[in-house]
Amino acid sequence: MDRLRGNVATIRKKASGLDLMGVVKADAYGHGALSVARELQSLGVKHLGVATVPEALALRAEGIEANIMVFAPLRRDWVDAATEACLDVVVDSQASLEAALLTKGRLRCHLKVDTGMGRLGQSPEKSESLLRSLEQSTSLDLGSVWTHFARADEPESDFTDRQLTLFESFIDGIGGAPAPLHVAASASVFCHPRSVDASRYNIIRVGIALYGLLDLPGHARPADGLQPLMEVVSRITALKRVPAGTPISYGSRWSAPRETWIATIGAGYADGVSRHLSGSGDVRIGTRRFPMVGTVCMDMVMVDIGPDRGDIRVGDPVLLFGAAGPTAFDVADHSGSITYVPVCALSNRVPRIVA
Repeated sequence: MDRLRGNVATIRKKASGLDLMGVVKADAYGHGALSVARELQSLGVKHLGVATVPEALALRAEGIEANIMVFAPLRRDWVDAATEACLDVVVDSQASLEAALLTKGRLRCHLKVDTGMGRLGQSPEKSESLLRSLEQSTSLDLGSVWTHFARADEPESDFTDRQLTLFESFIDGIGGAPAPLHVAASASVFCHPRSVDASRYNIIRVGIALYGLLDLPGHARPADGLQPLMEVVSRITALKRVPAGTPISYGSRWSAPRETWIATIGAGYADGVSRHLSGSGDVRIGTRRFPMVGTVCMDMVMVDIGPDRGDIRVGDPVLLFGAAGPTAFDVADHSGSITYVPVCALSNRVPRIVA
């Protein structure tokens, strides 16, 4: 949590004058949504973001009082629950607007405009009619107008500037901001100062940077003073010496090139260790890193210790990723993925220990 506090301070310096929305969807990117949400609340973060209504309801059930914005467009079957829990909902189309209008109380709605992501929201032209309907409703309050960038993590691309221009032209064309505005997520906070201009914008939506795993071309890993929160540790469950030529794991895709010690680690793809790390990942035992060998199994993975095991024993802790390395950035590289994946992939059977 000290690293989370440091990351929040770093992010706030990058976006001075804007409110922070802490994104805690997907169990806070695998870190534990409730513990992260509680810490963010203690730091004065007034807005949280989740993907679904059930994620938001789980936080409300545990006493989280911050504004919780649900990024998925509102569905008819969740209107009553969203209203009762005082959730902030997204209107991105006529369908989600009609769902919101079914409320028996009041709903705060956030209009999403599509400026180039192509996923949710309507074009600026179609969004204006949705905006007018929201403004005319007696049961819906307009909480904000927002958009989402498709290529903010590509600093050399002008696509984000084009999206910004389109969004700002839309706002100017309707006579100015009808509600708070927000466009910046983690990458744009660090790469696109125009998106955090406090004279125009009010909020930043930050997820991956909170967890210290923002990965940007030309930046250090992690970027600009951020610190990864998570370290994932397992233990050696078996250790044996095998002769040269011994095949290891399913498919016999790796065989010992010499007499060596093989350590079996008590973690596999059911825990979140990607099968794509088969033959390409590594782990840390003590002060040394050792390669994963053979196919990653559901509950186990094997590593090649070498001919001399030294003082390595069954029960020794094994760092799958953490600050000492391999890092989550290494795991992403080795598995052909991004840093979001190894943390989000951790299953519920892996205990989260908050320090």
